[in-house]
Amino acid sequence: MTCVEITTPDGYGPLRQGTPYRFVGNACQTHRVALAFFDWEHLGQPLSHVFTMTRDEFEDGLSQAKIVVSHSHEDFPPWLAPRQGKNLEMIDAERKNAKKSYREYIEPRLLHIQLALDDLDQILSAEDVQSAINAWAKRCTPRQNETRYRTWILTYLCFGRNIWTLLPPFHRSGCWERETHATQKQGAPSKAYGKGYGHKMSHVMADVCVKGYAKFQAPGKTLTHIYADTMTKLFECKVITRRSGVKEFYHPQGKPFPSLRQFQYVVNKSFGIENVQMNRYGSARHRRSLAPSQGRFSEEVAYLLEKVEFDGYFVKERPLGYLERSVLPPLCVVEARDMLSGAKLGIGFSFGAERMAAYRMALFSMAVPKPYFCSLCGIKLEPDTWITIDLPAQYKVDRGSGSSENVIASDAARPPIRNMTPGYSGQSKATVESSHPRDVKFEGEPHYIASNLTPVELARREIHALIRFNHTADMSARMPMDRELSFVLPTPHELWKYYAGKLRTAGIPMSIPDAVRTFLTPVTMTAKKDGVYLDDRKYDSKDLRACGLLNRVARLPRQEMPIRGYILDLCIRHVWIEVDHEILLLDAQLPIRGDKETLYVSIAELTEWQDARAEVNSTFRVHKVAAYAESTARFETETGKSWNSGTRKPGRAKKTAAARQEAREVDQHTSRRKSAS
Repeated sequence: MTCVEITTPDGYGPLRQGTPYRFVGNACQTHRVALAFFDWEHLGQPLSHVFTMTRDEFEDGLSQAKIVVSHSHEDFPPWLAPRQGKNLEMIDAERKNAKKSYREYIEPRLLHIQLALDDLDQILSAEDVQSAINAWAKRCTPRQNETRYRTWILTYLCFGRNIWTLLPPFHRSGCWERETHATQKQGAPSKAYGKGYGHKMSHVMADVCVKGYAKFQAPGKTLTHIYADTMTKLFECKVITRRSGVKEFYHPQGKPFPSLRQFQYVVNKSFGIENVQMNRYGSARHRRSLAPSQGRFSEEVAYLLEKVEFDGYFVKERPLGYLERSVLPPLCVVEARDMLSGAKLGIGFSFGAERMAAYRMALFSMAVPKPYFCSLCGIKLEPDTWITIDLPAQYKVDRGSGSSENVIASDAARPPIRNMTPGYSGQSKATVESSHPRDVKFEGEPHYIASNLTPVELARREIHALIRFNHTADMSARMPMDRELSFVLPTPHELWKYYAGKLRTAGIPMSIPDAVRTFLTPVTMTAKKDGVYLDDRKYDSKDLRACGLLNRVARLPRQEMPIRGYILDLCIRHVWIEVDHEILLLDAQLPIRGDKETLYVSIAELTEWQDARAEVNSTFRVHKVAAYAESTARFETETGKSWNSGTRKPGRAKKTAAARQEAREVDQHTSRRKSAS
């Protein structure tokens, strides 16, 4: 969700007239809306305040136009406005003489507020949200100033969870850890052996427990048997039998060892109780007998972008290559689908396989306005045609390219993968799997379909298919019995419009420059005095001319320099470069006046073109020499004289009377021919 500003023309309830408020979030448990406003007069420390109001009251204000919602693309609070659009990571790296980097100032604040963010729903559901946040300030080590701490959290939440909004930061000074500082055994006391019986779980003991489970676990083996092997073989415990016949573990040297409950707690915490149960019973039995019924997939969400599924499929047609009759590898399409509205949110492409580039492109298309994204592929789109925007709070992928942490390079922008589907379980991503196009599989000899469309044209077709799905798919099963939904069309587009109008979304906004830096493929381009080049392809724009880069390049000895750029792998009609920490969009240029549609090519087609031209150039070098030799030989055969038959003589040529007379005759004949013509 983009950064949301809320105003009231005449005041409404606790909202004052003329005061801009910021949307903080939704309290899911109590169905309340949290709002904040910042008090800053361009001097001193900014102040912040937060309060809640019921969702019914808030939505009534929206329906009566007493509350006005405006979406802005501000990534920073007012006191950090000069940082807007800047690449702070790059600026920080260039501060070579700084005693401490910007990130070293930010990270302590982020670590302080992270504890509160983990409990955010409980905080927003409290009767007094401001007091609940202040309480977290008191729990920090060292204790933080309540006003500053509250401002950190609200700024972070209201401006897209961007860590750079925490500038300027303070030092962080440690967090208390129970495992390190506790002096006695934790947990419930033993009823059989007494309150003080047993040992405190240390990091060393926990590591041995994890190592023991990993070493001795096997399909079908119980946790008690794994515990027994770990006690005797790793902790080197012995078994003693008491007079009552009860057997128990002990260590001959009195070294600490865990109880069964401690061992079970560490294993479940490290490996996850779901994995432990699946190792014990198998994934099929666990899902059938132990795992609770999940019901409908939409039942577990209540907000847009709360959960998003990603998956890829291959287009049945093979795209047409740049060269005549050539066939390119199959086009893989990666789509993202929202769990609440069922809308398709983003789309990405790759050649030949399901690659990370396709997932990055899909995330890029989610983060930026859709008319902007579609224009990159040559599609003119009205703003109301495809209205989804923002990144998901979490997403679900299979065990493929999209599950890699390298899909997104920036830690600050990486959505967490909360759910990764197991193998042989396609129904685990049923929401997005069910929306893939279905093709009839013909039996018999192998065959393929050669398309008459280029890769970019195939991509345009799939984008139009996505938009068509959002306007035609029937989502009636996802619609609750709500009076306000009575006359809403059951399409993903209309459901998204309805929920977005109520601010019922968990999306995370990102600016276009940050999306370019985060998701697009980085390349090194060459800046020359007449433009920027990707290989032999020239790019230019008015912004490039105005920024002064070409003037600087023209003054260099070689009149060229490398520059960092970004591309969409599927379509290189446009590229982006970073100049003075700002992103500039450049357009491809034709060498002569012609059809601009030829500029829409993919990186694969550009490679195919370059390979073909390299082969032609190799032939042309031999051709030039052979043509020179052929014309020389033909002249010498016709005249019987050498091509270079002149004789070098000293001095200047003398103009004799015979030479002057011959020149006049030649000139006379030439003049007559000109007059006749």
